[in-house]
Amino acid sequence: MSDAPKGLKSSLKRLDEYWFGHGSPVTLGVIRMVIGFFAFTNLLMVSIDFDAWFTERGFVPQAFAKIKMPNLSPNSTLFGMPIHLPFDEIPRINLLWGVTDTRVTIAVYVLTILAALLTMLGLWTRAATIFLAVGTASIHLRNGMIVHGGDSVMRVMCLYLAIAPSGAACSLDRLIGLWKGKIAPEIPKISMWSQRLIAYNIALVYFTTFWHKMRGDFWRNGTATWYPARLHEFDRFYVPSFFSNPPMIYLTTYGTLIVELALGTLVFYRPLRKWVLLSGLVMHTYIEYSMNIPLFAFIICSCYVSFYDGEEVTAWARKLGDRFARFKVRIATPGSRSFLPGPSAVLESVDAFGMIDYEVGTESDWKATTKNGRSLPAARASWTRSPAVWAIGWIPGVWSKVMNGALGKSSDTSTPKEEVTQHKVATP
Repeated sequence: MSDAPKGLKSSLKRLDEYWFGHGSPVTLGVIRMVIGFFAFTNLLMVSIDFDAWFTERGFVPQAFAKIKMPNLSPNSTLFGMPIHLPFDEIPRINLLWGVTDTRVTIAVYVLTILAALLTMLGLWTRAATIFLAVGTASIHLRNGMIVHGGDSVMRVMCLYLAIAPSGAACSLDRLIGLWKGKIAPEIPKISMWSQRLIAYNIALVYFTTFWHKMRGDFWRNGTATWYPARLHEFDRFYVPSFFSNPPMIYLTTYGTLIVELALGTLVFYRPLRKWVLLSGLVMHTYIEYSMNIPLFAFIICSCYVSFYDGEEVTAWARKLGDRFARFKVRIATPGSRSFLPGPSAVLESVDAFGMIDYEVGTESDWKATTKNGRSLPAARASWTRSPAVWAIGWIPGVWSKVMNGALGKSSDTSTPKEEVTQHKVATP
């Protein structure tokens, strides 16, 4: 008994360290990129039917939207419990509340698309994530009829990204800061509470889903998965008929319950974490294959990375690079010139898999060679092995200009400045 208080104190300390300790922001950066990408993609997809969903001429005029998504009132409930307010109502975060002018709605919609793109790139990250969170909430409240579970997860993730230091890694903000020498090359340490909040929310989604399903007779008797297969408006690809008959319906029904319970609990137990997440990926892959629920599986599965620390993600990337060691390349600079400190940190940052070794060369032009001695165009060898550059590296001349701009003076001080020849990287 005398050890009980000490053991409890130790457990609380470990829990506090788990939630509020400091670690790498790489995981948050990855989540920001994928959530920004899916928000951007989703908004473009929905925009095809913009007039039908978000204007007074469509299916959901503003008056109907207010009925579907009203402000919180004294009669509202939270987690099944009544809310007692000292005033009439609390307005929701909704830039489109009461707006009937289509031009205003379009403006908010377009700005939200832009915010999603900037969030994905990590440019002006704080402002972009805040507007993305507010814009996404406003659009969902403008028409709650077309919002599904994946949309709700995305909306919550956007809010978490807005309050987190999500631009501290894997962002253009960081690369620009490195290039200008305004931030240190070392990846900063951040409080982990925002990432833990994301992981906890994903686990809570699965646990509450399991909890509510267990209240249903069809889930308890093992036949629940038979019914969604009859909703042919969700049909996607061919599914063999035996999947809708015993014993497969029992397997898929009880299997779903087991996986969702594990994702809500056992996922936090590190020895089982990988297997629990893999089972979730298998479950959502089948749902994505068989049912047309746009981006649902992609959005929620992209958040699985929140269960891994940033150091683990970085180590995994390096390990993946080691598996493809035969593709590693050595790039030598021209004219005995070295890289400037800031640009050198940028080149190292974009090389997430550690596939490139840069060195000061002795020849008059850039030189890139593989491990087996094969020569490659330097710019192409650099950007194809740097994931952060894939979006722009294919544009002729762009990455060549960046690499040339990263060069400083000749490392050979005996060479007069005026005799140092300027060389350009061959365009891929």
